[in-house]
Amino acid sequence: MKSRISTFLSLVACLTWFFAAPLAAQTDTGFIELGDDPPRELANISAGVPRGQELPENDPRIRQAREWLRQAATATGQEEEWIAANALKLSRYIFTTQGVRATPLEVLEAYARLAAPGKPLSDVSNAYFQARRQAPDHSHAAAMKALIR
Repeated sequence: MKSRISTFLSLVACLTWFFAAPLAAQTDTGFIELGDDPPRELANISAGVPRGQELPENDPRIRQAREWLRQAATATGQEEEWIAANALKLSRYIFTTQGVRATPLEVLEAYARLAAPGKPLSDVSNAYFQARRQAPDHSHAAAMKALIR
């Protein structure tokens, strides 16, 4: 009987960690420093630009990042820097847990398209994380398609 209870408690702990981890990743931005221009930094990271180099200011990815960040901030009421830091953290978390490349701009697009007034960003993060995990190819496109039916 003790082993069944122990097994059950272990299973509950694992499931709690599995489903709560994406939410926990969103509660604190930690020591993420995105500089004076978070949208530009997210675009640089997403494009794989080496440190010390930057995309040109007129790059469409920077303009798109600014727009998505503005949309997400407007919908959630959160500060843009906080949203940008969480997009970076979630992209890293997806890579760590699922082994697939997820860029901060992909996460930022999900935030912009799925955020709504009164809906916590952690709910959007969790939904996007689960959609990426459940998509047959774990792709951003498949996740977004599933979420925006």
